[in-house]
Amino acid sequence: MDQATWVSLAKDLGGVIGTLVTAVATIFLWLVTRTLAKETNRLAKASAQPQVVATIESNRWAMQYADLHVSNTGNATAYDILITFEPPLPIDDLRGSDLPPPLHTLSVLKPGQELHSSLSKFGPLIDKTFIVTVSWRSNPSSPERESSVYPLDMRFIRGVTRLGSADPLTQIAEQMKKMREDWQSVAQGNRRVKADVFTSRDRSRQAREMEALWRQEAESGGPIDDVGSGPQP
Repeated sequence: MDQATWVSLAKDLGGVIGTLVTAVATIFLWLVTRTLAKETNRLAKASAQPQVVATIESNRWAMQYADLHVSNTGNATAYDILITFEPPLPIDDLRGSDLPPPLHTLSVLKPGQELHSSLSKFGPLIDKTFIVTVSWRSNPSSPERESSVYPLDMRFIRGVTRLGSADPLTQIAEQMKKMREDWQSVAQGNRRVKADVFTSRDRSRQAREMEALWRQEAESGGPIDDVGSGPQP
């Protein structure tokens, strides 16, 4: 073969190799794109799902009492919610034995919505571990249910202390209550109101003192400390 034939064969071989490389790269890009689309779709569906959680927390007004909190931490509405604790939760005697456990069934819980109910004192709950089972429907017309099972260890509450109220709104409410009680005593005449009143006589005396001070400054040629201003007892 002459040189021109070799050059032609080399060009044809280079074109075939380039076509193969392009085909392989196209197939690889298609596989990556399909995988990325599947993961994006899966993440979108996962982020648009409800997630209902039931916990036991201390009461915002009195730390020695326990409240049951049920919240939807997901991004979609949950329907037909069922909550069970094993062993069963102790219920306050004030509720009565004929009443069902609080918040054990809920029809609807919107995203970010939280419901809570008083349970009992924390004494019967300390050193216990509950198995919590929460199930719900993402679609009210679908028979499929989603569920979450997790342990709830209450030993964390032992040794926990708190200074003041846990919620700033509770602190404001307590201060407003104290102000109302104090003013109620004043309105009923049980307590006197102390007032520091600045009268016209005080203003006249202050004006005379300031005028005398200015005359002294004018005669001495320098500033003099203002020791006489303000109302005098």
